[in-house]
Amino acid sequence: MHTGPLGSTIHVLRADADTIAELAAIDWNHAFRRVRLDPVSGLIVLMTPSRLHDELATVLDHVVDIAASTLSGAVTGLRTARLREPGAPPGTGMEPDCAFYVGDNARAYRQALARGEDAADAFFERTAPDLVVEVEITNADAGKIERYAGMGVRELWLLRHRGGRDLPEAEFLALRPRSNPRQLTVSNVVSGLTPADIREAVTGMRLSVTHDERTQAVTRIVRRRQRSSVRVREEDAPYAADRG
Repeated sequence: MHTGPLGSTIHVLRADADTIAELAAIDWNHAFRRVRLDPVSGLIVLMTPSRLHDELATVLDHVVDIAASTLSGAVTGLRTARLREPGAPPGTGMEPDCAFYVGDNARAYRQALARGEDAADAFFERTAPDLVVEVEITNADAGKIERYAGMGVRELWLLRHRGGRDLPEAEFLALRPRSNPRQLTVSNVVSGLTPADIREAVTGMRLSVTHDERTQAVTRIVRRRQRSSVRVREEDAPYAADRG
């Protein structure tokens, strides 16, 4: 058993791919709130998240929903979604803390959903999320970044909390199959948002009492990013005119 940095308890077992495929038929969620059955790496990870882990995951879900809907035009959250490679047995794969379609993919998913659950499931099976968010990365997660990249996830956000009064640490990574992740200072998926913005938004939302206060904690940051984008475009306009 492993205890994660946020107090989560994690049981890690190893088995061959056929055994894991058979175990996928069992409803493990009766005993563990998070289950990862991964025939590719041969890992069975049974996790009971801590209160802090669950709280931060919920807060991040709200932060991305508010920010992405404003800055990128459309967003669809995929909490508890299980991601697996094509051909992998049902019930296996990885379950990120949060996952999102953003922009065009969010609109396309909603259009598929309007045609029925089967169409939405088919879209999900062939289309990786644009953004995956993980509240913590532990030793049990070795290779997870590479796996997300191989599935076609465009961007991964990592949030770590060391406890005490320290602000959570945020890191943005751009992912590409068969390539090393590239650290980002600004998100490509949620236009203009930075790791510092996420730290500030998460902290502000956690300390807010009402729904309006939580929304305002994120909205302030979004509006600041929008003003910054407008200012950059205005500063670039004379140069663009000269080039024209």
